Amino acid sequence: MQSINAIFDGNHFKPIEPIPVEGQYEVVITFTKPIDTKDTRRQRVLKHFGAWNDEDIKTINEIVEERTCFSINRDKI
Repeated sequence: MQSINAIFDGNHFKPIEPIPVEGQYEVVITFTKPIDTKDTRRQRVLKHFGAWNDEDIKTINEIVEERTCFSINRDKI
């Protein structure tokens, strides 16, 4: 039995490492955990909205955006 990591985008699976087999195989697909998106991270932080002023919110949004774009076009994280 071989295992690889992949990302499911809602329609397709994208392997994030080489597939170590050739030919046809029966597979078992296990969904381990949802991927944090920019929106889910922002919502998690902003649930404390009343504790921060508008400048704090702007800074938080900038940090979330920066971290979202950090690994784009990188081969390895």
